[in-house]
Parts: sequence; C-alpha cells; structure tokens
Amino acid sequence: MLSTILTLLMSGCIEVDIEIGIDANFTSYLTYRISLDVRDFDEQYHDLMRNSMNRLGWHYQEYFDFNVELHLDTDPCLLIMTRRINNTSFEQAYASLKDLLTDDNITPFMQVDMVYQSFERQNKYLINAETDIPQIISLSNADDLPPALLEHFDEAILSGQGSITLSLPASEIISSAQQTEIRNNQAVLTVPLSFTDTTAFELTAAVNFLRDGTPGGTSEEIINEQNRLKEIALYTTFAAAGLLILTLLIAVLTRKKKQKYVGRRIK
Repeated sequence: MLSTILTLLMSGCIEVDIEIGIDANFTSYLTYRISLDVRDFDEQYHDLMRNSMNRLGWHYQEYFDFNVELHLDTDPCLLIMTRRINNTSFEQAYASLKDLLTDDNITPFMQVDMVYQSFERQNKYLINAETDIPQIISLSNADDLPPALLEHFDEAILSGQGSITLSLPASEIISSAQQTEIRNNQAVLTVPLSFTDTTAFELTAAVNFLRDGTPGGTSEEIINEQNRLKEIALYTTFAAAGLLILTLLIAVLTRKKKQKYVGRRIK
C-alpha cells in the first residue's frame, strides 16, 4: 500500500489526524482521518487521488477489519478509517490498545512502550509512542518517482499537517511530556503531527476507584470526600444520640407527670 499512500502525499494538500485511545465503555480504538484537497492540483490527477483514497479505504476494510467512511464528492475529500475492539475491563482494553498500536500492518508508530499496574483501588498506566514519517518515507520507493511527481511529493512533505490525539480514562495526571487535560474522566492529549521530523508523546496517569468500585476523582478529592462523609456520619451520630436523649427525657417527664396526677386523684 506504500504506492497508494505516496500518491496521496503527492497531492500537496493533505491533512492526517490520528486518534487513539479507550472510551468510557472500555472500547479500544485507532482512527485515521485523512482530508485531501485536490482543487489546487492538476485536474488530470483528480481521479487518481480519489481512486487512491478509495483503494486505501478498501484495503484497510478488507484486510484489517476497519470501518470505513468515504466522501469523494466533497471538497476536500475525506476518508475516515476506524478499528474498534470491545472489552469488559480497563485492563483488557489497555492490552487491546497495545495490540492495535504494535501491529506493524496498521500502526502509525515506529516505537510504542506501554506499562500497566493494577492495585486495589487504583490503576496506573504509562504510554509513550513515537512516529517518524521521514523514516517511513525513506523505507518506501519515493526516490524512484519521476522528477515531476517527486517535486510534488517534496512540496507535500513540507505542507502536510495533522495531529495525534490520545484519550484514555483517568482520574488524575501523574506526568505528561505534553499538555494534557481531563475531560469527563478522560485524559486528552493532542500533539501536532510532523511530516518532516519525529512526533512523540508520553503520558502517565491513574484511574482511582471508590469503595463501590466506581471511578472516582483525584486521590486528594477522594480523601476529602471520605473525610466529609466521616464528618456527616459523626454529626448524624451526635444528632441521633441527642434525639434519643431528648426522647427519653420527654418520656421520663411524661411518666412523672402521670404518676403525680394519679396520686392526686387517689387522695
């Protein structure tokens, strides 16, 4: 498929966005979103570019079980390819994600390192990966292109753009080489994809759990919540004790009053 990818790169106006991660339902995924603008390219090549996108989508769908969405009649043209793996736990999902990112047939990364640790009320993980588009190109047959097409290819490398977005369940960020934020209990990290240099990211995070097994906030938030619940329980105990004492006191006073009333009647 290298020839197809090179054909796309020669368009001189391509954007590649890569999304990887695990969603809230423990589904691991890898998505390629390729946007190709052929309007500024010679019209004789328009069909070639669109056919290349079609072949690329078909190949990933037939051989690698990707779901493919293709829009060839729009400007720019759009190809979205997604591989999803359903899982029943975060640990299983993390292993599935590792399989996706280390499969040489479909991964965009030259190097992937993933570590997972599970504790009673916390899961910790580390992920770092690196892609090197110049190195991938050097392993291809780009140098064998005709001079006219090679010129377009060089221009495409300089103007190509895109991003890599990582999204994983997280209660807190332990460390990250790039800016990362937590949205709805998901750590989200996005880095620009370079066509002329290496692109790398690194994230260490944790998923904390409450006593009932549901995901919680940061360790500090969980401790503060536990202290708050202890205070509520203590106040509730004091209130219940006070109410009990008051009830007993009323009962004693009522009994004494009745006894005194009965004594008066006897006399």
